[in-house]
Amino acid sequence: FCTRLIVSECCRVDDAVSSRSSTTATTAECTQRYVHWMSPPRSSLSESSRAAGLSSSSRREGCGGGCSGGGNSNLLERASINREREAPAIVYADHSVLSYGDLDESIGRTARVLAEKYKLEKGDRVLARTGKSIDSLRLYLATLRLGAVYVPLNPTYTKEETAHFVQDSSPRVFVTSSHSEDSMAFRERIESIVDEKEMARDGDEVENGMNEIEHVTAGDPACICYTSGTTGLPKGAILTHGGLVSNATALVNAWQFKQTDRLLHSLPFYHVHGMFISLNCALFSHSTVLWRDRFSVEDTLEWMRDATVMMGVPTYYSRLLNSPSFNRGCIPKRLRLFVSGSAPLSPAVFQKFREVTGHTILERYGMTEAQVITSNPYEGDRQCGTVGVPLPGTEIRVNKSGILETRSNSVFGGYWRNPKKTAEEFTVDGYFITGDVGKIDENGYVTILGRGNDLIISGGLNVYPKQVEDVIDHIEGVTESAVIAVPHSDLGEAVVAVVAMKENIEESSHEKEERRILETARSKLAGYKTPKRVIFVDCLPRNSMAKIQKNVLRDQYKGLFEV
Repeated sequence: FCTRLIVSECCRVDDAVSSRSSTTATTAECTQRYVHWMSPPRSSLSESSRAAGLSSSSRREGCGGGCSGGGNSNLLERASINREREAPAIVYADHSVLSYGDLDESIGRTARVLAEKYKLEKGDRVLARTGKSIDSLRLYLATLRLGAVYVPLNPTYTKEETAHFVQDSSPRVFVTSSHSEDSMAFRERIESIVDEKEMARDGDEVENGMNEIEHVTAGDPACICYTSGTTGLPKGAILTHGGLVSNATALVNAWQFKQTDRLLHSLPFYHVHGMFISLNCALFSHSTVLWRDRFSVEDTLEWMRDATVMMGVPTYYSRLLNSPSFNRGCIPKRLRLFVSGSAPLSPAVFQKFREVTGHTILERYGMTEAQVITSNPYEGDRQCGTVGVPLPGTEIRVNKSGILETRSNSVFGGYWRNPKKTAEEFTVDGYFITGDVGKIDENGYVTILGRGNDLIISGGLNVYPKQVEDVIDHIEGVTESAVIAVPHSDLGEAVVAVVAMKENIEESSHEKEERRILETARSKLAGYKTPKRVIFVDCLPRNSMAKIQKNVLRDQYKGLFEV
């Protein structure tokens, strides 16, 4: 596959935002075509495909890594983890090692428990509200081995939050880290509710695991991952076996993973970044995962000594830089790659990390619905402020509203039981509408300017928050900023910067600091882009993946200019 860049005419990001209704598919159109372009024709659709409003009547020609070619497209089959049985798969906290052969056997034992004790079958859902552990890893891969569908949840979700996922996904089995009253409240809706430790014990007691890997097509669902739901209830994105395989294969090649690599894994295990992007790079290259329960600066500095690759969110890198213990001497010669994703990497962190360590962070761009879409090159120019070029086999373009659209074998199969929303998020020619405002330069590098719903229209002029944030984040004393739109009687929307400083400042100094920041901003930005106000906070609100929650800030300061 050759990478293609498709930039539609009239796609200047300074153009006024226009309606996209003419380019989106109707529900009827969506059900007439096969929106994830991967699965070969088959006699009947799975419940998951029907639930998303998909049809097997057609498929995208020339599909890449997501195509099965008639064989078994199960992720476990394609990863062939039992091929290198003696190779180290996991290194635990006590530095003991689990080989790929032992991992494969433990997955088989857990699969037998799921199939025989809990009657799990192909297409059934396993809802997992579990912490990060090897038991969770075994549960996930055992679910896929059976052709069932894994539905990961943040383990901190309350009973009230969990209720939506229970109702929407209709799981046969609910595995939870706390077999409490909270979990038992769903007994009437779920056939089996089990504590993850009980599941692990049952698996350990099985003598003979299931060696067979259930046959699936590329378009069959592997996981349902719920989006963050910053507006409305979270939607379940169906990630297919073919999509996961396609993205993993592309990343292993793009980032040059080899069996000798050792991946420092401190990301959560209920999110695309930790479950698929990081883990699959290791599984598909038969390399070793240094398994950490969570991120901390001290732990990372210790385990970094034995790593060749580290993946993280921008917060990980900024916290390392803020540690007096972090310096060039912390980076062993074997550590070849630092990858950042899930949230924008600020130019300030990018540049300081390079100055301190001599390494250039590789920033990539993706989302739940499409996995990794673009990446800065492993070999070549990693450009500050950009998210690189599309992965091979990925098409990307900018529509007339300035929104990025993408098409590839890695794109999800639709939203679970939501054909209407699925249709709204795809164009008639099969591109997924990312919702991110962006631009593509003459060399194919993509720059993300912000979410479409973050766009500020002040006095009829478009303001892209990221451009303003990049200026403010470089001002001395600023840790980070979030630029938002606040209702304004004259301008419609006013630009407001919410700023966290490196050192807390007294309230009596707020006015002076605000003037200083605004003066600098005015010298670098057009007047209409310069914030009307600067608000100081101790820290910016974030979700579980460290993304800044601008919706929270917009709600908090919506009355700022009310008289």
